[in-house]
Amino acid sequence: MSMLFYGAGNWGKAALKIYNRKEHHGDILEGFVDREKTGEFCGYSVYPVSEIEKKDIRIVITIADSLIVAEAYNTLKRAGFHDIYRFENRESRCGETGDFIRDECTVCNWGDCVLPKVEMHIMDSCNLNCKGCTHFSPLFEKKQPDFETVIRDVQMLKEKIPHIVIFSILGGEPFLNPQIDRYAAEIRKMLPDTYIQIVTNGLLIPRLSAGILECIRENKIVVQISEYKPTHQMIDRITDTLDRYGITYYIQPYQEKQKFVKPLSLSEASRYPHACISERCVNIWNGRITRCPTLMYIRQFNQVFEQNLPEEGALQLSDCPKGFDLLDALQKDVPLCRHCVLCETEWEQCGVHPSVTDFATAE
Repeated sequence: MSMLFYGAGNWGKAALKIYNRKEHHGDILEGFVDREKTGEFCGYSVYPVSEIEKKDIRIVITIADSLIVAEAYNTLKRAGFHDIYRFENRESRCGETGDFIRDECTVCNWGDCVLPKVEMHIMDSCNLNCKGCTHFSPLFEKKQPDFETVIRDVQMLKEKIPHIVIFSILGGEPFLNPQIDRYAAEIRKMLPDTYIQIVTNGLLIPRLSAGILECIRENKIVVQISEYKPTHQMIDRITDTLDRYGITYYIQPYQEKQKFVKPLSLSEASRYPHACISERCVNIWNGRITRCPTLMYIRQFNQVFEQNLPEEGALQLSDCPKGFDLLDALQKDVPLCRHCVLCETEWEQCGVHPSVTDFATAE
């Protein structure tokens, strides 16, 4: 059968090296597909998707980044391809058959389309309260949400989209919610094939109960740690706890002068460059879905600071479109986009009474 590799980069090279030492069993590599490159790569022609006429050809996505894999999958499904695999690039394998597809790839049985990434609060407030927080967590009261309401949002989203590649449980600070193990178990049950992660500042991890830590491990949930200055000061205690319970984790490394970004300008005519710092961060919350957290929680910003930045663009999960229509709707600019800027500042915490300038510039 004819085969193409989607991704003319380092993973494409790795796949080609392994392919060349396999027996192939009839899979003939005809070239590469890439969204940016054309010409030649490793002695093979590189084509755009639009030039591939045979829809029954086997496509192997040779890309490392899961979000880009999801985008590639959607591109291929829109173009009419169905026989799609992902190259795993594993260091160790068992039961090798000599067949590239069987040994090195997994089939992408993800349905008609996928949502690359979605985020969901299980706690709106935070114990760190960073200035410039795109979720405006310092502006929320320390109130635990209703479990059934939150889980219902996940269920409604499942009815709209066949597969979610990455699901992030966050806040706020998710470990402030004492029911986090209940959320972890239920979301894993609902999304058995999704990469699920808890995004946290990590400060509460050494104080977690054995039951919560064991639940995270048993449900194969990854802990993603944002290493701010307070986290850095106790990072060894945090990682020792996770290592002791065999939990997979990743750390966004600490930098002495950490840069943060005020995400908004009160004016559409800002002196700072317009920029989206929350690309791909689709949010669900209280029965709604938005293209980014800033749009989702801007109502809280407006209420606390008596501002009137635009709130239009959120969709109701109960009646929003499905499939590619939903993906397309989440890509559209909204009026708030005209207020999103790149205004860098050093990381700091809000005081007891946050101010509007902690989150937005007037310039």
